[in-house]
Amino acid sequence: MFLDVIRSGFTLAVRSIRIQIRQHALGYAWALIIPVLYAACYIFIKRELSGHGSAQTVDGAWDVLRAFAGITLFQCWMQIVQDMSAFIRTHRGLLRGIDVGPIPFVLAVVFEGVIALAIRSLLIIIAIPILGLPFPIDIMSWIWFFFSLLALLISAATVGLLLAPWSVLYADVRKALTSISLPMILISPIFYPAVEQQAGALYWLNIFNPIASPLAVISCALRETYSIYMLPMVLFTVGALMILCWSLKLLGRQVPILLERMGN
Repeated sequence: MFLDVIRSGFTLAVRSIRIQIRQHALGYAWALIIPVLYAACYIFIKRELSGHGSAQTVDGAWDVLRAFAGITLFQCWMQIVQDMSAFIRTHRGLLRGIDVGPIPFVLAVVFEGVIALAIRSLLIIIAIPILGLPFPIDIMSWIWFFFSLLALLISAATVGLLLAPWSVLYADVRKALTSISLPMILISPIFYPAVEQQAGALYWLNIFNPIASPLAVISCALRETYSIYMLPMVLFTVGALMILCWSLKLLGRQVPILLERMGN
């Protein structure tokens, strides 16, 4: 039974990816194009503001990598949140017609998120030698790197699943997700290094920001340095996983009521 649910979720994910490829002229290549455009804009602006010099230094290259990785992963995180929050509305026909419950549809979004994160992590790894930076050789750095990606996936799925019932009832949820993208980019350690002092409003803002700790840990892991955000990220991920399981349990009772509220 459990394997059937996983197989159904994977099939739905493949179906969704094929639909996206058919609907867009460049298909899934947008997952590569958009982050590269963000990185190019950041490099250009940084060079112009710093007199054409700092982006060529080692520290400047690390800043570029941090911004590129941050924007790339934030875009992926937000897409997972949006897809998860909208899955009931998107698949309402299948949810009514197939008696399999909502879990395969949730897993479909998770599987798509895994693929999207894999593509973006590969882009980040490729960018390291392109920027002239050394590869991390410490195995723990890579463990923290991939655990941070898992933390991003779990937090995105949790936030999206918590918003899913409200997204069905209120269109404001979808508008709000679009509206908060820029503020979240500005308050996250993307265009600036994460604050390492355990004091101040920005530190606590980064602690409770669901994407800040993983991005900070990824940036430090690639430089093979320690981050004070490692423990908060682990605790936040465990808490998010518990909330995710609780939300999945509630979803079985919520979906029939929400489908009835949606009508045809």
